[in-house]
Amino acid sequence: MTKEQNDEQNILKSEVDGEKYPKLSKATELANNYKIRAEKAEAESKELKAKAEAATSKPATETETPKKPTENETPKNEGISSEDVLTLVNAKITHPEDIKEVKDYADYKKIPIGEALKSSVVKNTLKTNEEERKTAKATSTGKGKRGVTKKSIKVITDKANEYKDLESDEDYNALVDARLKAKQQSR
Repeated sequence: MTKEQNDEQNILKSEVDGEKYPKLSKATELANNYKIRAEKAEAESKELKAKAEAATSKPATETETPKKPTENETPKNEGISSEDVLTLVNAKITHPEDIKEVKDYADYKKIPIGEALKSSVVKNTLKTNEEERKTAKATSTGKGKRGVTKKSIKVITDKANEYKDLESDEDYNALVDARLKAKQQSR
């Protein structure tokens, strides 16, 4: 057997000499890794399919059917009964944060929401939350454009007379215009 034939057999056996063929060795290693991954994924897939088939092959009596609410049952909104919702609406409490505060307090004290609304703690909390929302609404949050304030000619001329730097080209233009008007009026 010649040397070339021996090298070909090593390549076919996936036992490549890393020193002799470094790129081929790396490619072979990657191929083996991909093969292992594919085998694992295939085994997991078969296992999942078997579980799914076992779950679907259960008799119909064992599967749970969704329970329909009857007319006597009242649907729950986050643990709040319809009477409590009505109480909150009558008290003009519609903000989700306020509703959560009242509900949490009522749950903590284990009292009905109607009684929780009469509590001074809840009243103060609701009043504070309302004030914070009003303040936040009235306050600019910064992303909108702000109007450019125009400086008066007097401020600009005073600054120039004190030999202070003016802030923009518009200020310099306004100063020149004001001085030209003053000269024309004095003639």
